[in-house]
Amino acid sequence: MHAKRFSKMARPSSSWWMALLVVAAVAQLGASDLRTDYYNSTCPNVESIVLGVVKDKMQATIRTIGSTVRLFFHDCFVDGCDGSVLITSTAGNTAERDAPDNLSLAFEGFETVRSAKAAVEAACPDQVSCTDVLAIATRDAIALSGGPFFPVELGRLDGMRSSASNVAGKLPQPNNTLSELVAIFKSNGLNMSDMVALSAAHSVGLAHCSKFSDRLYRYNPPSQPTDPTLNEKYAAFLKGKCPDGGPDMMVLMDQATPALFDNQYYRNLQDGGGLLASDELLYTDNRTRPTVDSLAASTPDFYKAFADAIVKLGRVGVKSGGKGNIRKQCDRGRHSMGAGIRILVVMLAVAAAGSGVVAQLRRDYYASVCPDVETIVRDAVTKKVQETSVAVGATVRLFFHDCFVEGCDASVIVVSSGNNTAEKDHPNNLSLAGDGFDTVIKARAAVDAVPQCTNQVSCADILVMATRDVIALAGGPSYAVELGRLDGLSSTASSVDGKLPPPSFNLDQLTSLFAANNLSQTDMIALSAAHTVGFAHCGTFASRIQPSAVDPTMDAGYASQLQAACPAGVDPNIALELDPVTPRAFDNQYFVNLQKGMGLFTSDQVLYSDDRSRPTVDAWAANSSDFELAFVAAMTNLGRVGVKTDPSQGNIRRDCAMLI
Repeated sequence: MHAKRFSKMARPSSSWWMALLVVAAVAQLGASDLRTDYYNSTCPNVESIVLGVVKDKMQATIRTIGSTVRLFFHDCFVDGCDGSVLITSTAGNTAERDAPDNLSLAFEGFETVRSAKAAVEAACPDQVSCTDVLAIATRDAIALSGGPFFPVELGRLDGMRSSASNVAGKLPQPNNTLSELVAIFKSNGLNMSDMVALSAAHSVGLAHCSKFSDRLYRYNPPSQPTDPTLNEKYAAFLKGKCPDGGPDMMVLMDQATPALFDNQYYRNLQDGGGLLASDELLYTDNRTRPTVDSLAASTPDFYKAFADAIVKLGRVGVKSGGKGNIRKQCDRGRHSMGAGIRILVVMLAVAAAGSGVVAQLRRDYYASVCPDVETIVRDAVTKKVQETSVAVGATVRLFFHDCFVEGCDASVIVVSSGNNTAEKDHPNNLSLAGDGFDTVIKARAAVDAVPQCTNQVSCADILVMATRDVIALAGGPSYAVELGRLDGLSSTASSVDGKLPPPSFNLDQLTSLFAANNLSQTDMIALSAAHTVGFAHCGTFASRIQPSAVDPTMDAGYASQLQAACPAGVDPNIALELDPVTPRAFDNQYFVNLQKGMGLFTSDQVLYSDDRSRPTVDAWAANSSDFELAFVAAMTNLGRVGVKTDPSQGNIRRDCAMLI
């Protein structure tokens, strides 16, 4: 198995390779212009350029694998392989990516293609389509995770339209019958064997609990609530991960080898371990069981079947001639960049430049001393979030409160001593939830439990990683984090005064406070969306809901709900969810709430009531992808505030809560 890993560039047997080249050479209707050497004269290094980006993205997060592969599938199954799934919606058009069946496509897939396309454009402007970049990136993600390496046919043009209305009925659903699945694949020129082979893409990636919860609790109620084709132990495990009525968390599709693209998927099916109903039926239906058994028994046979099938998939609905073009920016169709996107691109470029001590931060900072640190932290954070969703908002808020006082140095985690009152005991920090501190402490313990990593990773960097991970686990973007901070050498409550934004601030006050931390107004609006998760105490917004003087910018119905939950005289420490619509999802609902007068704090609602910030709120309420890009850029900028890298300014604490 491991001998076929892409990193070793092992080639299949010559007969297998030649057979695949023969398949690749057989032109299908609409794909006759595709060639493996299509860019030899115009961009000869395109594949190595894309490979370099995919490697970087995979090192940043394992989610790159499944999200990129799934993006390719969802693109090809709707209007063909033309990159139309990459296009963002506009005021006059809801694009494919915002169709209900595509809303769960992970940010990492889009970001992989965006970054790869940008790298290609830098070397070969206006030569390579986004569609071909996606095809190459998909192959690389598969090969780099242990799957087969195969030649990619190239020469596709990008589609010239993208409409959400085209998606319905074209993508396989988790509850499809075998006949329904076969019909969908057949409509794309793919046979039953292709379908079984391509289903192994579920060897990597994650799925939301909602995609399979009916198999656990509502299969055939009341006598048989759980699907009998599920392995009993696996069903019990899934129920622990996804309690009925609980948050829509994500579960690894392959628990055995989640980071490997292999034929373990088929062995899972044999054992009743298919996550989705549409997975397991490949084994329970006699028409496909022999193929499952065959591919489970032979890795080479699986490699060949999958490579053959994905080459065929890459020919579906290919655009050529006047039916397509080459987009310079993958998410913008035929249109040039609007002013807002140009601003965002500039902002991202500034964020990437770095200067001074910030330039010492690197994504690979711990590569030699603790190479698996991000995986270790992510696993610890995942366990904590599974224990309680409160950890999401609590950890994010902890990071904000840390960076805004003495910089991102974990000084907020330090406990008070006999002669010192620390930051965490300042009145403005007393509401920080214990689950945020516990998330960092448990992640640090997990890191230190690895002998190579003991006392090598700062608490400040663990907080940065944990914050990224809780955001991603709650459905928000996952992004590369810069590392190399030292922990601060002091923590005093007096240093907090005037450094944190109170809920009563107006736009000018907010802008000024963020500017003091080298954050723009755009950063401020993006970061405010952290209020899409977490809780707030009644006392922090009581003045807005006084029966005799309700804040006129607040929706009347929402004000009534708040008055009922926080009546006069109630304990001011009673907590309510900041986002009443999607309280456990990290999304752009925050901005939609502001449009409806449902911002909980004055400092939230002012972002919509003030004409200077309203256009940004409207833009991000309408486009989750643009919001995620802006949020990632702003979080990167926030993570650079007051960074300590000189040993005279910081150290690596043995105990995050103690200044030793």
